[in-house]
Amino acid sequence: MSPESTEQQASLGQVLASARKDANLTIEAVADRLKLSPKHITKLEQDDYTSLGPITFVKGYIKAYCTLLQLDQAQTLALFQAPESVAENKSMQSFSRRTEKEANDSRLMLVSYVILAIVLGSSGFMYWQTTSNENDVIVPEVQSTEPESEASVTENSEENDTPSEAVLTTEGAVEPTVEKAETDKPVLDVVEAEQAPVEEISSTPDLNTIVMHFKDDSWVEIFDASSERIAFGVKKAGYTMTVQGVAPFSVVLGRHQQVDVELDGQSVDLSSLPRNRSAKFKLPLSE
Repeated sequence: MSPESTEQQASLGQVLASARKDANLTIEAVADRLKLSPKHITKLEQDDYTSLGPITFVKGYIKAYCTLLQLDQAQTLALFQAPESVAENKSMQSFSRRTEKEANDSRLMLVSYVILAIVLGSSGFMYWQTTSNENDVIVPEVQSTEPESEASVTENSEENDTPSEAVLTTEGAVEPTVEKAETDKPVLDVVEAEQAPVEEISSTPDLNTIVMHFKDDSWVEIFDASSERIAFGVKKAGYTMTVQGVAPFSVVLGRHQQVDVELDGQSVDLSSLPRNRSAKFKLPLSE
């Protein structure tokens, strides 16, 4: 039985369904013989090939169905044209979906780049504004300090210059009178002026010198007679420290056994001081 003898305008599924009915076979019987599910047979007779797998498998099902119903395979397969258009539509739909997805991804990436640029720009602007504000605060302080110092120096120089000019003027005015009255009085003034610095120098106390050689790291603190701290901190091994001040000195040494001490060139014996703890003593040592 050929497809043309039944219905020339019939579809492939209709031809298969008509031939099955003419053979008095049910869908379940055909499915059992072809080792397919009844759902596959129903799809073939409804020309619905979308869920039957690749076209090669679909054509194999149709050939087996034709063999079972004793239909001409070539003439029957000539009606098999629908899957191509379905495949084309499916591929076009998948291509359009992929294109649309790529367009959406591109727009999403563009929006992400714009947001990132805005964040980076805002951060850079805030950093620049903070830096410029700091510079605006610091620069006026430096500029205001220098004119004040220059003004103070100028005022001091003017004050220092003014008395000298006044003295010169006064001396110039008095000088003729002094020469005429007494010639010995200016000589006495010069002698007194020369003697004044000598008294100031002699009143300055003598400074004493302490030299410490550190054989190991040690903490040190020294105050002189005027309660001025002249040394403080941790000194490294191999360091030689030299300080000057007015005796007597108040000294604190963390590890006095590792320090050699000299006062005005004379070695100081620290063996009598307590061991294993910091030492507090006076220089020169009291007997």
